[in-house]
Amino acid sequence: MKKLIYVILAAAMLLALTACGKQKPMEPEIKEWTRQGTFEDSEGNHLFVNLSETEGYEGWAVSFIPDGETVGWIIQQEGNTLHGNLRGWDENAEPFIVTISEEGEDGLKLEVEGGGVYHFTPMDLPEATITVSINVEGMGHIAYAEGEETPELDPEFPVQSAYLGLAEPAAYTFAAWPQTGNLFVKWTKNGADFSTQPQITVQLDESAEYIAVFEEDPDWQNPVMNVVGEFQCGRAHASVECFGYDEAWITIDWGSSALELTRWIIVGRLDPDTLTITYEGASKANLTYDDKGDLKNEEHIYDNGTGTVTFREDGSFLWHEDQSESGEDMVFERKPHE
Repeated sequence: MKKLIYVILAAAMLLALTACGKQKPMEPEIKEWTRQGTFEDSEGNHLFVNLSETEGYEGWAVSFIPDGETVGWIIQQEGNTLHGNLRGWDENAEPFIVTISEEGEDGLKLEVEGGGVYHFTPMDLPEATITVSINVEGMGHIAYAEGEETPELDPEFPVQSAYLGLAEPAAYTFAAWPQTGNLFVKWTKNGADFSTQPQITVQLDESAEYIAVFEEDPDWQNPVMNVVGEFQCGRAHASVECFGYDEAWITIDWGSSALELTRWIIVGRLDPDTLTITYEGASKANLTYDDKGDLKNEEHIYDNGTGTVTFREDGSFLWHEDQSESGEDMVFERKPHE
């Protein structure tokens, strides 16, 4: 009888252990992200975290400035962290993936994938009593600098809006640049005409909104209009079309057979002085057609091609493809208009 009792107890313990083994581990509680604002670490690096509710860009707007370099984009909360690629705006750039987590009572820890770890604490900023916004109307860009210093336009990351929060009055210089095919018209302040000069120095002693107004240039013509047409080089055919205000769209087809061809699509800006297009981001693909002429298969080779297209006085153009296996430039002769 005693032996039977021991067997029953052992079976009961085994059953209990098995049941425990089937229990799911407790998942961590997901907390609402609340830490935002401006943060600084002991090395003088800065981190900005703010909620974005702009349609199409919902999430957390994060800007990180390590050693003078600025990266930033909209990233999302994953679990109890913010995680994402701060170069998400540029598909061709190397990813800069970060994970931001809470640290201490009010700090943040930022970890760069494959990089360093940064520890931030809130940065005390003087309370802004003067708020000034700078925006554009039309197609153009703006820049600003403190005092009478001439602002510099960043051609890679042009700005179309800015915000200044000042604790006390200060002088600033604003500058406006129209996009190609447009003209600068005027600055307005709080909706009223303010200046027709593209660069102005103003004493900011009250909250206001400044807008740089641009309009299309009625006399503008895309310089590519002068080279639009059809071109031929042996078995290769090229079509040059206008694109935007000053760019060309070039399609080059090289037929290896009646049912197969290789296609390059090139988009680039024409320099009107040298008549040269220096391009990047070109695509190359192999296309196969069936007997009826319908596309059967498209094999992408690359989407980051680089090279130059130079138009010559005789109407032809010279194509240099950096990825060319032969290393030879191709001369395309203009075909007569049909």
